[in-house]
Amino acid sequence: MSLQSRPIALLRRYSLVIELVGTATGILAVWYFLDLAPAPLGGAAVGITAATIWPHVRRRYGFNRGWGKLFPGVGLVALGAYAFAGTGGNDLVKAAFLIVGAWLTLDAVYDLQSGAGRTEPGAPDQMDRFGDAAIVGQALEGSPRSVAELDDALDLPRERIEDGIETLRTLDVIERQGERYVARLDDRSLTDALRNESGRARERLGGLPERVARPFRLFT
Repeated sequence: MSLQSRPIALLRRYSLVIELVGTATGILAVWYFLDLAPAPLGGAAVGITAATIWPHVRRRYGFNRGWGKLFPGVGLVALGAYAFAGTGGNDLVKAAFLIVGAWLTLDAVYDLQSGAGRTEPGAPDQMDRFGDAAIVGQALEGSPRSVAELDDALDLPRERIEDGIETLRTLDVIERQGERYVARLDDRSLTDALRNESGRARERLGGLPERVARPFRLFT
């Protein structure tokens, strides 16, 4: 594995452990500073821990993404309904719980019913693909390499190396010369190009209205 790619690869390999340590630290901080009763703190801890573990379980076993939205959505709807029925406080916040919870629930049902949330066991998600491209890009900054050389140097499956190359070629920051791939940037690193690629942000903003409206296709 290249020295440049090692920190990223190690962080990704032990990401669940790092996230669980951060979760435990946050829960202990809340308990120490707010002195909450054990019951609500325990319930919150279970929910937060489950939310932390879920993405890793989903990627490993290929569960539909909808399951990760269904239970939080139903929980928010229930919390909003309970707040309206039995507590005081800001009605806008209560309404927000209901609206967000209902949207998450509908989006989950859409994912499950349409198959849009289907994932393959072990398949990388969007952030994994970006990380793969960053690792491959760092390796190519040192010297031109072929796919076989990258396969020997990096702690990544070959198909994910090839996906990383395709991402970098789409961004037009590397080019192929014979069997090897060469970085095309002289004034900045490939990882900087990935990080600052403005088209990604524009795509997300441009697709936001369609994304918000997607669950309502259930009624059409």
